[in-house]
Amino acid sequence: MSGRNLRRRFRDDSPVATLMEIPTRAFVGLVAGWAVLAFVIAVVLDVVTGHPDLFVTALIPILLVVMFALMFWLSSRERMLRQRRLAQTSTAYQLSLLMPDEMADMAAELFRLKGYVVTENKRPDLSDGGVDFELTKDGETRLVQVKHWRHEVTVKEARELWGVVASERAAGAILIGTSGFTVVAREFAAQKDFTLIDGPEFMRLRSEVVPGQGGADGSDPMVAEGFAKHLAGIHRPACPKCSTPMVLVTRIEDTTIVRQFWGCKRYPECDGTRRLAFPYQSASRETRALVP
Repeated sequence: MSGRNLRRRFRDDSPVATLMEIPTRAFVGLVAGWAVLAFVIAVVLDVVTGHPDLFVTALIPILLVVMFALMFWLSSRERMLRQRRLAQTSTAYQLSLLMPDEMADMAAELFRLKGYVVTENKRPDLSDGGVDFELTKDGETRLVQVKHWRHEVTVKEARELWGVVASERAAGAILIGTSGFTVVAREFAAQKDFTLIDGPEFMRLRSEVVPGQGGADGSDPMVAEGFAKHLAGIHRPACPKCSTPMVLVTRIEDTTIVRQFWGCKRYPECDGTRRLAFPYQSASRETRALVP
């Protein structure tokens, strides 16, 4: 039995998620078929009852088409928003600003644009079974997990995903880790149908479906000239919980910076934070040599 059937209990069964799986042409054909069937049923009922009502006969298929058209519009709008986010995320810096759910949605849309049938699972708080979404192409199903972390994905996460693949007899796995993978994780995946996609590889795949979008010259339109160099040289405080050097985290909603703070590089294993104080303190040469 395929993974698509085995994992049904973890499906996102909302109408929008379901319709995003169906190609546009197939959906239009399906709606047309249902409309014709509804019209034929209405006509047969009129003949059987002997009281034809042309208004009701015409109204039933029209309402059916309107209902499905509204649902299709909602699913199309969601895909449009994801494609817009995919187009706007043209640099590694912008990629790092995404929330985990936004990253998973964007990755799912990337594979849809590459011709895969994508089946989305429920969010982690609703039990997704350790898989964000599934990809089906040429009769094979692969399970995908997205780890949008500020540190490398370890072999532990790779083994957990491969265990789900083995137990549900899927063809393979894809693990997306935007901050990269440990050496042991890469060694674990090397001899299997197990693809690891780090941040640079994700941006390369993105460039195949969103041609001509920034980032080719290495510049970042979201960072003022000279600020990136200054940011690389500022002093990074130690995490109050584990003493690991921290990273500057910026939360952006639309085009507005809503929060900046220091976050532990080992997140989510460690959730230590510090308040960001101004002005920035420049790091000494000795401090820079100690910070990776």
